[in-house]
Amino acid sequence: MSEEKTEEPTEKKLRDARRDGEVPVSPDVTAAAVLFGALLVMKSAGDYFSEHMRALMTIGFDFPENTRDAAAINRALGHIGIQGLLLMLPFLAACLVAGVAGGAFQTGLNASLKPVAPKFDSLNPAAGVKKLFSLRSLINLLKLIIKAILIGVVLWVGIRTLMPTIIGLAYQTPLDIAQIAWRTLGILLALGVLLFVLVGAADWSVQHWLFIRDKRMSKDEQKREFKESEGDPEIKGKRKEFAKELVFGDPRERVAKAKVMVVNPTHYAVALAYEPDDFGLPQVVAKGVDDGALELRALAHNQGIPIVANPPLARALYQVELGDAVPEPLFETVAVVLRWVDDLGREHGDGDGNGGLPC
Repeated sequence: MSEEKTEEPTEKKLRDARRDGEVPVSPDVTAAAVLFGALLVMKSAGDYFSEHMRALMTIGFDFPENTRDAAAINRALGHIGIQGLLLMLPFLAACLVAGVAGGAFQTGLNASLKPVAPKFDSLNPAAGVKKLFSLRSLINLLKLIIKAILIGVVLWVGIRTLMPTIIGLAYQTPLDIAQIAWRTLGILLALGVLLFVLVGAADWSVQHWLFIRDKRMSKDEQKREFKESEGDPEIKGKRKEFAKELVFGDPRERVAKAKVMVVNPTHYAVALAYEPDDFGLPQVVAKGVDDGALELRALAHNQGIPIVANPPLARALYQVELGDAVPEPLFETVAVVLRWVDDLGREHGDGDGNGGLPC
């Protein structure tokens, strides 16, 4: 059971996944951005569209009836094509820019070719069947059904509301018909933006939850990751430099670097920092006993550092030298504490807490 992936992914694993192009993405968010871009252009360039719409209609009205002049027909078709292209060009440009921006907003400009690289595992029929009946596939199916229902409801309400206007088009001039159609298109675009913003927000939350779920780790994987980080020469060098700074640093500055403080609850206090990009492993950045512990705890409280009451862990961490990394026997327990802090930050924001986490 040790290989069962029940642990939340570490920051390093999530960072490595993002580096490889694995990020939660919702196509509905991109669709909302595209529709918003089209609506923005439509509302801000009304005169431009009116001019080219009139030009397009003029070409049609001025074209002689029953003509068989091939050259005249070709010229007219060419002018219609040019005016139609000029009419659609702002829409196309806005949709392209908005689509790229919507994707970049979700991925953070994270570019990687790994997701599009050929994967031979996908040729395995068993893997395909397993993927077909996975939780992700079920959620995607439910999402499609819900989205189809919502789009159908919006279209039904919109058409029912606009039906008197549509019937009245029979008594309108061509120019009035074009203006009414333009306003109707704007209303439908606005409804589309609202719909896809709501659906996209919900879908992105689901995709993020699935992403974190897929990246869960076993306890053995967490231990291996900590050990690999401990052996990195570059990280070791940074850790030594950091330890020198801590020895001569102000206690307030040392506590400010901490991610969590483990207490005993009054006799020992040990502050742990965790910067996987720089040091790989959690480090002891401040520690104190008795009055020193109370002072550190007060500093942590004032600076909003979460405080965890775990006497066995606090005593064990107090034996670690200032600036040193957490030793291997404490990896699993410290990982539990750090995960608790991350959960606390996501649910309630940064602040101090108190929990009897298991040793």
